[in-house]
Amino acid sequence: MNEHNNAFIHAAQHLENNLGDPTQDTSAINFARSVAIDEQQEFPREYLSHLHSLNYFDRFVPRSLGGTLSDFSELLMACRLVSRRDLNAAIASGQTMLGALPVWLCGNDTQKELLSSHILQGHLGCLALTEKKHGSNLLASEVTATVDQDGYRLNGEKWLINNATQGHTMTLLVRKIEPNGRESLVVMLLDKAKLSDYGNIEKIATHGIRCADISGIRFHNTLVAKDCLIETTEPGIFGVLKALQVSRILCAGFSLGAFDTCLRVTYEFAQNRALYQKTVLSMPTVQQGLGRSFAKLLLAEMLATASIRAVSHASRSLSMYSAACKYWVPRQTELALDELKVILGARYYLREEHCSGIFQKMLRDNAVVSLFDGSSQVNLGLISAQTNAISAQLLKTPSCHEELSLWFRLDESKPFAAFDQQQFAVNNAGQDPILSAFLARFCDSSQNHLPPSVMTQCLILKQRILSWCDDVQTLQQTEQNEPTSVVRFNKAKQYTTLLSAACCALFIIHNETHPLLGNADIATDLLSLVLNDDDMWLPSKALLEALDDQNQQHKLFSLFPISLAK
Repeated sequence: MNEHNNAFIHAAQHLENNLGDPTQDTSAINFARSVAIDEQQEFPREYLSHLHSLNYFDRFVPRSLGGTLSDFSELLMACRLVSRRDLNAAIASGQTMLGALPVWLCGNDTQKELLSSHILQGHLGCLALTEKKHGSNLLASEVTATVDQDGYRLNGEKWLINNATQGHTMTLLVRKIEPNGRESLVVMLLDKAKLSDYGNIEKIATHGIRCADISGIRFHNTLVAKDCLIETTEPGIFGVLKALQVSRILCAGFSLGAFDTCLRVTYEFAQNRALYQKTVLSMPTVQQGLGRSFAKLLLAEMLATASIRAVSHASRSLSMYSAACKYWVPRQTELALDELKVILGARYYLREEHCSGIFQKMLRDNAVVSLFDGSSQVNLGLISAQTNAISAQLLKTPSCHEELSLWFRLDESKPFAAFDQQQFAVNNAGQDPILSAFLARFCDSSQNHLPPSVMTQCLILKQRILSWCDDVQTLQQTEQNEPTSVVRFNKAKQYTTLLSAACCALFIIHNETHPLLGNADIATDLLSLVLNDDDMWLPSKALLEALDDQNQQHKLFSLFPISLAK
């Protein structure tokens, strides 16, 4: 384990210990309190203050600006640990990071110092993109910033913005209008304490994350200073698109945290509940459901880990990986939670008593993850638009990424060297280093010393990838080649599964001594599930024992050795 990765595990364990056991009412953030404030739709101000006291907000600020951010893998894990307790607090704080990313990427030194000062004080921020009339169509944004001799005059309304009212700062996408009438989309950083002539849109009631400040802002000829504008050499929308590439992967932390809690609640119920003179856990269909859920959690973790590490290893390929991660991880979490709630039975529906009603809260809260930072449809559209170029390149001679081992070894990691907009690209330009590396690795199967059952699954995956590439290329000669067609969207969904499977295979290859991935039965389970998730899939004894071991030893359900707080 390299020194940086050791620090990653230590930082995660330190945060977990300081957060305390969420099943205990004495912990500052606990399940009973989370359900209670959710019932009241009370903003989690005390939770956020507690997170600030633990220096949690320092993780949002780069080291060069006084924070502790140097590796987004650490931030992903930190988000996951908070999310397993309470998604309201995790998402409210996470929105602050979302608002910061365009500034870290594109802002000048003065803007970065201003925002870092706010965040290090525990002040919330937000990214104001969406408008009621246009939804996810950011290019149609109508909020205007008209050039004025004293700065800019803002007019219009941003809607469904998390932290719009509670936030001290706002990173805002607007349509800048020059005196000659020329228009362009730009980004501004606003310190709301310096604003007047604006109004808050009242909090909007939601199905999940009921405590969140989902509101908006209305500008009435609001004057802002010239130095609010984030000036870049690229179109302003590019900075937003690049920032979303990182935030979409970090959103996986929300789902992974909720997934852990729901699996743990269900497993412990099945273990302790007796029906017909035997425990629920002894029933084959229950073992299948729990084993499948555990395997999906590990698969989701691997896709999220590989994607977030791409910030350091392949940042110009993030447009595909972030979209795939943002679609696949929340979707698999939703499917697993649907299976777990069947095992839990009526208790999943309760808003009190069983585990304080935390399952139903996590179920509702997690549903929002597939909606924000680009909905599932938006992310599939982003993938669909690039599948032609990706598939064409993969059919050529594949190659291995020069840092593949460092990228996929769990006992090593690499911090990002710098963080600016030039590192990122708005599309992959046909490059997919993960799928390419997998294909290159299996050009000559004799070079891979894998257990036979694992090798069989990898060869199936190789053929699936090549067939997918052929299918996408063939589509170009048909009427179904439009990126928004049903067939192309289906190919985009298939891509997310193939990418997840390839990540799983590469983690298996590069972690031969890992207690889970180094076990042939577990490795086979993971690959067979991601390639063929049907009702006849059965978990191995080894996988069920690993699930039981992590539960008995109070470990995070994870490939990483994190002990739960006691």
